[in-house]
Amino acid sequence: MRISTYMSMQDSRFRMSERDFRMSQVQRAVASSQAIGELRDAPVDAAHVTRLDSSGKRLEKYMKNIDYIRGRWLQAEGYMNEALTIVHRLRELSIQGANGIYSRESMNNMAIEVDALISELSLIINAKGGDGQYLFAGDEVSTPPFLINIGRVPGIRRPSITSIIYEGDINRSRVEITDGQTVKSNLKGNEIFWAENQQIFGASDTEGFMVSEQNRFIIDEKEVVLEIGDNIHTVVRKINDSGAPVKASIDPVTGSLNLETTVPHQIWLEPAEGRALIDMGLLTDRGGTSPPMNWHPDAVVAGGSILDQGLTLRDALIDGDQERVGGVVIGGLDKGLDTLLRNLADLGAKGERLEFAVNRLADEFLTLTEWKSRLADADLTEAITEMSMLEYTQRAAYHIAGRILQPTLMDFLR
Repeated sequence: MRISTYMSMQDSRFRMSERDFRMSQVQRAVASSQAIGELRDAPVDAAHVTRLDSSGKRLEKYMKNIDYIRGRWLQAEGYMNEALTIVHRLRELSIQGANGIYSRESMNNMAIEVDALISELSLIINAKGGDGQYLFAGDEVSTPPFLINIGRVPGIRRPSITSIIYEGDINRSRVEITDGQTVKSNLKGNEIFWAENQQIFGASDTEGFMVSEQNRFIIDEKEVVLEIGDNIHTVVRKINDSGAPVKASIDPVTGSLNLETTVPHQIWLEPAEGRALIDMGLLTDRGGTSPPMNWHPDAVVAGGSILDQGLTLRDALIDGDQERVGGVVIGGLDKGLDTLLRNLADLGAKGERLEFAVNRLADEFLTLTEWKSRLADADLTEAITEMSMLEYTQRAAYHIAGRILQPTLMDFLR
């Protein structure tokens, strides 16, 4: 009777190929230190690892965003502290100039020092960050936030600053720091370096004013919508209810619409639809003008920046006007100091929030990394032990198969 060895041979080859494949898997895991080589090795674990990779990359992006913002804010804080020192010195000089014990020559010397301090302050307000972008320009980070006009001032030999105009904007980019949470990254120079509450006195008598078509305008980033038929009292109410740090009122004598900030900053008024603001005498009807230089030419604008206070102090010292130095100037500088301190405190509070956020993200990233490691990383001790056992059993299997599967011609002729 003939005896076929095909089945036993095929079974032995299959088992040995299966063991060879497993040895190849273990060798790859040892070489790469990764437990998952292909998705089919562990589909569920591979899906978890993919999601963990995505989450980890997102956390890394958040931490990079925070590092960038913290760097800019730290630089801005340094410049703001320098500005604080300069304003303190300006206040000291204003107190000295108001004493009435100094000669005109001494007051003129004080004016020269004030002029030098103003020049230094002008460099601070137009300072750039480490990335080459302006720190205090809102979103207009590629152009200087303040236009510095230079001219001749009586009593000062060198060219001096004659006026300063804010040319940045009030928009601030939002940067995501965690899922669903953002912070405003840029700083506004017309808020940080402002000294007084700004007041705008409209140029028109608004008695009997009524909106004839729908109007929309933006006041300090808050939208106000005027409907057909709204009178001036409704306009005042809507501005006051908008949430903007601005208080609207009607002048009892002239009947004009007046605006005043509730905290020192420059009012930013942008028409979006209609011409109600023009009809009320607040904005100019000339095209091509944009905030903050779009006020009606006959409107009265009061309340300036810290640098405006410095210019007023310099000019008052040159004129020998002790009363002006000791009154309006000192009061304006005090308000400027308060504004700087308030903004420094606000920046410090935001910096602490970022510190907490980055620590939380770092802890979360570590947790994700450990979780991914448990799923994807190979246990080298276990893998090496298994590989050694597979090698031993494979050698034994080949040896036994070689002894069992030895068919000759005589086995078929029996």
